[in-house]
Amino acid sequence: MEPLVRSPGLEEIYHHFGVTVRPEYIVHDFVVALPLFILVLLVVYVFSRAVYHLTGSNYKARKFIHFAAGAVAAVLAPYLFYTPFVFATISFILFLLVYFPHKKGSLLYWFQIERKYGEVYFTFAFFALFSIFWYIDINIAVASALFVAVGDGVTGLVKERYYGRREEEKKVKGLNLGNLAMLLVSVPIGYYYCGWAGAIAAVFVSILESFEGIDDNVTIPFGSAAIISLLKVLGL
Repeated sequence: MEPLVRSPGLEEIYHHFGVTVRPEYIVHDFVVALPLFILVLLVVYVFSRAVYHLTGSNYKARKFIHFAAGAVAAVLAPYLFYTPFVFATISFILFLLVYFPHKKGSLLYWFQIERKYGEVYFTFAFFALFSIFWYIDINIAVASALFVAVGDGVTGLVKERYYGRREEEKKVKGLNLGNLAMLLVSVPIGYYYCGWAGAIAAVFVSILESFEGIDDNVTIPFGSAAIISLLKVLGL
């Protein structure tokens, strides 16, 4: 199945942004967005809550959202949507839905943690990546989103398995089995979508994940997108 989106040349980019976007494309995108949006809402508000009650871990519930909502949406986006506008709108709505519980102090207890804004950055990263790269090279957006949705998700579960419950553990410093797991998952993803530039970016973000500081949901998607873009400009 061919993606609906292809990466056009600069002339076509100007055409899309400067002249017109066909109305039937927008109508189509709204129609296909509805079931995807419902699925994501079910994952966030129903299925992840069930994961929390089954496992007693809101960390596992968060990673379930990474896989079942984030990864699924990232993979399907180029095949479902003609334009970035509806997908970006959905991403921004989800950003608001997970931000306001923090703002109001009424957290979604089954996956949110006070003063930890990972899911807020996660949803904003999807909004920004697909808005920026849709007409430039959508594969950069997909790969970078999957690095954080799948790669970082696997990393967290491996760390929890070998270093203790993430809600209680001391910080795991330095490179560890979690980073190895992320590397093994992310390199094939990066190569599939972006060739060697994507594979190199996957190595970089797998190492970057081990450092404390800025949230992984910021450094992984934006760092990898920047690296892939740079390497492609250099001809890799």
